[in-house]
Order: sequence, then C-alpha cells, then structure tokens
Amino acid sequence: MNCEYAKNAAFPEKPEVTSNPGSPVHGVLVLDKPEGITSFGLVAKVKKLLNIKKVGHCGTLDPFATGVMILCLNQATRIVDQLLVQDKAYRFTLRFGVETDTLDRTGQVIRVYEGPPPSEDELMMRVKGFLGTHQQRVPRYAAVKIQGKRLYELSRKGIEVDLPSREVQIQRLELISYRWPEAVLEAECSKGTYIRQLASDLGTQLGCGAHVTQLRRLRSGSFGIECAISLDAFPERSPCSFWEKKLITMNEALPHLPGIVVTNKRIVKRIQEGTLDSDWENEHRDHFAVSNVPVKVLAPDNHLVALWWPHADGREQRRLRVFQSVR
Repeated sequence: MNCEYAKNAAFPEKPEVTSNPGSPVHGVLVLDKPEGITSFGLVAKVKKLLNIKKVGHCGTLDPFATGVMILCLNQATRIVDQLLVQDKAYRFTLRFGVETDTLDRTGQVIRVYEGPPPSEDELMMRVKGFLGTHQQRVPRYAAVKIQGKRLYELSRKGIEVDLPSREVQIQRLELISYRWPEAVLEAECSKGTYIRQLASDLGTQLGCGAHVTQLRRLRSGSFGIECAISLDAFPERSPCSFWEKKLITMNEALPHLPGIVVTNKRIVKRIQEGTLDSDWENEHRDHFAVSNVPVKVLAPDNHLVALWWPHADGREQRRLRVFQSVR
C-alpha cells in the first residue's frame, strides 16, 4: 500500500481544466469584486454569466468595498467551511473627525469633531495598541443574526439590541500614510474581523472619531489580489473561455491542509463509496496531529477524493466527506 504525505501543498504540474459542453465545472475562482455590488449580487451575477447553479462565497464584502472574493463552483461549495476560517488582509482609508451610523461612508453622519488633529506619533501609538487578540464589538449594521433576524435589519427598524462581541486577532496593523483628516492603513487579521469597527475604535481612542471611506481586501487565505480576475473577464455568451483557465482545483484551493496520496485503487474506490478501510485508517491515522483539521485524500493525479478527519469519533463529526469523481 503506497501513500505519499504532502503537508505543504506541493503540487506537480497543474492539469489543464477542461469541461465537456453541458458538464458541470467544479473549482474555485478568485474575483476582484467591484464597488457598488453586494456579495450576494456578485454570486448571482456569476451564476447567470457562467450558467452555474451552485456558487458560494468565502466571506462577504460590503457593497462599497472591493477586492478579493473567493467563489466556489458546484462541488467546491462543500469546501467553503475550510476556506472561511483563513486570515484576511485589507487596505483601508479612514476619515477622522466624522462618525457615521454605519461606520463607513454610506451612513448618516452622527457626530463631527472640531478639535485639533492628533499627531502622527499619537496615531502610531494607538495603532500599535490594536495588535494581538482582543474582543471586538460587532457593528450595528452587520449581517450577523440576533434572535433570528439580521442585525442590520433590526437597526434599520430602530430596534435596540445588545451588540455581541467576538474574539479577533490583528497580526499586523501598519500606517501607510497620514495627512489629516485621512489616514491609510493595512491590516492582517483573523476571520470575522470588522475593519469598520476597527476604524471606529481607533477614532474613539484618539478622541476624534472616524469612519471608513475606502476598503479593499488584498488577500484571503493564500489567495492575493494578484490572483484575482475582474468581472470583465466573463463573456456574456461564451461558456468556456479565459475564466476556466483561471479555475483553481479543490486540491489547490486547500494548500493549508495536509494531504495523503492513495495509490491503492481498491482503497480509493472504497473511499469514493464513503467507506474507510479500518486497516488503512489505523495505519495512517498517527501520521497526522490530533486536531480538527481534515486531511486531503488524493488520487495519484492529485484529484481530491475526500476530506478525512483522522481523529473524529464519527458521532459528533463525520469522519469522511466524499467528492464526486470529477476532473
């Protein structure tokens, strides 16, 4: 029984992605979201342009924001949960001295500061204070659900609720430029971090208030803006074109997960049928750390056959997630 372990997403030459007319296309696309469209609207537009029924995204962006949006097509929608948990990177512009109810330029002005501008040294000191792990309050205009309703829906109706908090981590927060009343910053942060709230909290600590005027996602997980394609690359009538060459296989989309290449055809067939061979599982389980991170089960051509949780007990969490045999 021959197996190869690949913990760092080293791949052989990428196979060309092809599809037969009428056959479903599976994989991941990295888009550069334009301004003025919601994340849901972008998904709907891509569905229509590509004539694909199942499209999911890995992290929303506000309508005024731009940048990296990861879209999962067809079977790749089943790996959205593995892509959502990854860190993000942003570049954003703050307008100090003016606060809005939505914490960005689309909202109503609720407060204006008329005092002296803070110095760059003071700004730098406050910026450094946000590094690390802390509790961040969810903005009032956010898509999280409270009592079964979207928080922004409750806010628009004037319904007051206790705003939840969540733990976030800021790995990097760098001041790129500052000229009162604007500053440009870059942030690398954990999933679920609200840049609007970060900007507002920074303005509060400086005593002058702030809101975000521009927001651009530079990276989501291992996929940076340099990998992204624009909506202009999607032709209105051609079903197979430039965008298919940019399609990322499900295996390549999960470089952060360890993998095992299974060359035994009988074992591969059993896994494709949803069955784990107990001898095979016992032989290879100890090669992987005890964690909730799944292992990619790969065919010899590096096609993703399944995700396997080696240390799950099979009761609270399924030990195997099988994907159809697609190329």
